[in-house]
Amino acid sequence: MSPRRLVFSKQWRKTLRDRWTLPGGGRKASATPIGSFVERLRAHRGRGDVPTPGLAILFSAVAAMVFLWGGIPLQILFREKGLLAAEWLLLFVPAVLFVVVGGFDPVRTLSLTMPTGPQALASVLVIFGAMPLVWVIGWLQTFILPVPWELLEGLEDLVTAETTGRLLWLLLLLAATPAMCEEIVFRGVLLGGTRTLDPWRIIVLNGAVFGAFHLSFETATRFLPTAVLGMVITWSVWRTGSIWIGALMHALNNGTIVVLASIPRLRALFSDPEAPPPLWLVPVALVIFAAGVEVLRGTTNPPVTGREAPGLVSPPAETS
Repeated sequence: MSPRRLVFSKQWRKTLRDRWTLPGGGRKASATPIGSFVERLRAHRGRGDVPTPGLAILFSAVAAMVFLWGGIPLQILFREKGLLAAEWLLLFVPAVLFVVVGGFDPVRTLSLTMPTGPQALASVLVIFGAMPLVWVIGWLQTFILPVPWELLEGLEDLVTAETTGRLLWLLLLLAATPAMCEEIVFRGVLLGGTRTLDPWRIIVLNGAVFGAFHLSFETATRFLPTAVLGMVITWSVWRTGSIWIGALMHALNNGTIVVLASIPRLRALFSDPEAPPPLWLVPVALVIFAAGVEVLRGTTNPPVTGREAPGLVSPPAETS
C-alpha cells in the first residue's frame, strides 16, 4: 500500500477516531497520556532551568504521538499544506509551550547560542561528508531489508520539482520547515534535557528517537540511515551548544535531496536504492567528514556534562 492510499484509507480514519474517542462517545481528557503529561509538566515548574531526562524523553514521545495522530488528518484535508501545518502546529508550537509552561530557561533548554563562523563552516563539511556515508549504509541495508518500490515512488514524487516555483515550495516544505520544527524537538528539548547523561548516551538516544520518528507503516528501511544522520547532527549540536548548527545541517541534507531529485541527470543516479554508490565517493566523503569533525573540535572545548551543564557553547579552544 502506498503512503497516499494508507493516509486516505477508511480503516485508518476509523482507527484514528477510535483512538481518541471513549466508548460512550466522549473525548479523552486528563486520562490521556497527553493530559497526564501536561499535569506532570505543571508540577515540575520552578524546579530547574532545564527539563529532566525523563521529562524531555516523555515530551518527545508525546510530540511524536500527537504528530502521528494529528498530522494525518491535516494531510488528508490539506495535502502538502497540511504537512506544513502539522510540522509547525504539532512540533514547533508544542516545543515552545513546553518550555514556557515548564518555566525552563529557553537558551539553555533549546541551545539557542549562535555559532561562530568556523563552527558553521565545519558543520557544512560534516553534513556533506556524512550524506554519502549514510547513502552507503542505506545501500548495505537493502541486502537485508529491501525498499518497497511503492514507497520509493511515493517519496520520489514528493521530493521532485519540475518548475522553479515547485522547487522553492519543496525547499520550504521539506528542508526549511523540518530544520526548524524537528530540530526544536530533538536537538532542542530532547538534547537540552539529556545533557546530564554520558555523551555517547545522549548521541545514541537522540539518533534512535529521531530515526524512530521517521518510521513508516510500510517498512523500517528509513530508521537506520536516519538514526545515523541524527547522531551526526546531535554530536555537532552537543559539541557547539547551538541548535542553529543542527538546523543548518538538517536543511542542507533535505535540501540537497530535493535538488538532486529535481535534476533529471542526477535523479537517475540516486533513484535506485539497490544500486551501489560510486566507489570514489566513499573516500572523498570520509576525508570531508573527518576534516569537518576536526575543525569543529578545534573551535570548541568539550561541553560540560552533569547537572551544572550550562548547555551553552564553550569558548573557542586556545591554540598554542
